[in-house]
Amino acid sequence: MDKQTFYQGEMPEDFLADFKDNRNKFEQLLKDSELSPDQLQQLSGLPTGLNVVVIAEPWSGDVLYNLPPLLRLAQARGWNVRIFRRDRFPDMILPYRKEGVYHSIPVFIFYDPQFHELGHWIERPASATRIIDEESLKLRRRLREEHQHEWRQDEIKELVSLLRR
Repeated sequence: MDKQTFYQGEMPEDFLADFKDNRNKFEQLLKDSELSPDQLQQLSGLPTGLNVVVIAEPWSGDVLYNLPPLLRLAQARGWNVRIFRRDRFPDMILPYRKEGVYHSIPVFIFYDPQFHELGHWIERPASATRIIDEESLKLRRRLREEHQHEWRQDEIKELVSLLRR
């Protein structure tokens, strides 16, 4: 990343204009992400003047929920934030694929004022991913058990249809 490329990204306000149906939800989440005095105190050791690249899309639920806290941190520390649409800049996400495979968003990439990368963060907090994965597994198991007969019959129909072509 360099300064010229960084400033080709969208300002957060411009990106948020595309939230349309989720604009009110985003604004509420941004309000809910206001930092407490204790959180502001914790930030006192963080650098100011960082440049933050966000790779995102307005349709993403993880962007909707995880961009507001980042914007509050940026506001509190005077960080410059630019947003790049994942689908418009497909090569940008390649080094930040989750597990080396998934094009998960949002991605937050932190740079010092000279654009040396300090670190990056992908998608959602690890605690959220753990709970989502656990609950998803429970849901899949329950649904398979509840619909096993029906789904087996549907599978047979689909396989027969596929092979009759």
